[in-house]
Amino acid sequence: MKTPGQVWERAVTARVSKGAIARYGFAVASVAVAVAAGYLLNYLGLDETVFAVFMFAIAATSWFSGSLPAIVAFVLSALSFNFFFTPPPYRVDFTRTDFAYSSAFLVFAGLAIASDTMRRRAEAAVRQSRDELELRVIERTAELKASEEILRERANLLDLTHDTIFVRRMDNVITYWNRGANELYGWSSHEALGRPSHALLHTEFSEALEQINAKLFQTNRWEGELVHATRDGRRLVVSSRWSLQRNERGEPFAILETNTDITERKRAEEALRESRDELEVKVKERTAQLSKANEELQSVNKELEAFAYSVSHDLRAPVRHIAGFGELLQKHARDALDESSRRHLGLILDSANRMGTLVDDLLAFSRIGRAETQRTTVNVERLVRSVVADNAPDAQNRNIEWQIGELPICQGDPSMLRLVVSNLVSNALKFTRTREPARIEIGSLKHRPEEVVFFVKDNGVGFDMKYKDKLFGVFQRLHSQEAFEGTGIGLATVQRIVHGHAGRVWAEGAIDQGAIFYVALPATKGRL
Repeated sequence: MKTPGQVWERAVTARVSKGAIARYGFAVASVAVAVAAGYLLNYLGLDETVFAVFMFAIAATSWFSGSLPAIVAFVLSALSFNFFFTPPPYRVDFTRTDFAYSSAFLVFAGLAIASDTMRRRAEAAVRQSRDELELRVIERTAELKASEEILRERANLLDLTHDTIFVRRMDNVITYWNRGANELYGWSSHEALGRPSHALLHTEFSEALEQINAKLFQTNRWEGELVHATRDGRRLVVSSRWSLQRNERGEPFAILETNTDITERKRAEEALRESRDELEVKVKERTAQLSKANEELQSVNKELEAFAYSVSHDLRAPVRHIAGFGELLQKHARDALDESSRRHLGLILDSANRMGTLVDDLLAFSRIGRAETQRTTVNVERLVRSVVADNAPDAQNRNIEWQIGELPICQGDPSMLRLVVSNLVSNALKFTRTREPARIEIGSLKHRPEEVVFFVKDNGVGFDMKYKDKLFGVFQRLHSQEAFEGTGIGLATVQRIVHGHAGRVWAEGAIDQGAIFYVALPATKGRL
């Protein structure tokens, strides 16, 4: 059984054989026709043209069948002409005349074959060029179809975005208009294509168009805000981005423009700016009012301080007189008074002495507000130990456990800060009087770097935290005079001094669980 390759090879061989037979057969047939035509011409008395007929047979064979069949036609023509038409007829003789005719046949056949060869080469070259051109056309057509498909896909993708995108030529005529542009401006793609974009949208530029184009040609990009009009006449503010497209030679040929509607955002910004301006005006007005109120308050405070200072200063003499004459009366008339009168006189003296203490404290409190602070570096630990030593007489005959930790360096007035520490330590001693043993701890906290914090902690009677805001008020007391003596000015003095040092003071406590008072003051870089 023959293989497909063998069958194909045999078929090709058969086609080639048939083609060769046809070409050589054409050569024989053309010579035969020439012989018949020669006889006809001899009969008509045109024997001079017989040679030309054979020449035509050779030329026709060369033209239609190629070089080798033309050679066969040349040989057959030379023999046939010699045999049939040169004397003596029907014999092949090679006389001088026969050689002349044969030479003529040979030259003509050579020319015909050469001409045919050149023609065939030219036809082959033309055919090859045509095939190459057709191949290039096919490839270019495929590339164009692929490019069209890519462009179509990109156009479909651009239609999916909500931004407006359109392309315009350098003369501003729109060549592409996406769905986003249709939805924003109201013109369909069919209506927008071929129209100048600036005229269609009534564009208002944020700067001169010449400057925009200059930036565009320099950097191939431009971004800014434009005002456009929609089909129904609405004005829109858009954030616009232009991209310049160039060809292979670097020449600009199109501009891609992308626009985003920012109208609502601009309105919101304008409203916010107006609100901010109004708020600034109100803040300035309110600040002026507060400044005026503060000035008035400072004036009133100064008047109150002056009044308190004046009152406390003027009260000192009458109170001292009351106490002094009361003591004299008690000394000289004690025996003349009955028990009830002596008790009444004792109450008068106690009240006068308490009044004197209150006046002295109030005078000291007023002086704090009037005094000028002398700031320097203060060693809080040294200050605390000095105050504790000064209060040693009050601690005699008491079981007190002192715990003084490492204390910081701060900035402040030493005499005023001593008064702060003295008031806090005195309170700790006073409110731990009922404790056995009494424990008083003075230490510091690691706090923010710009300030130092120290505290005074005790295990005394404590206080209810819901009244913590009353602790530092003038004349505010959380305990009765009978239980714990005092004027209610000590903690107010502490707060006033600390605030005068740009510091903070606060307290924590619980009933029967002690209290802790914190003082925060500006820090200093050095240590003593």
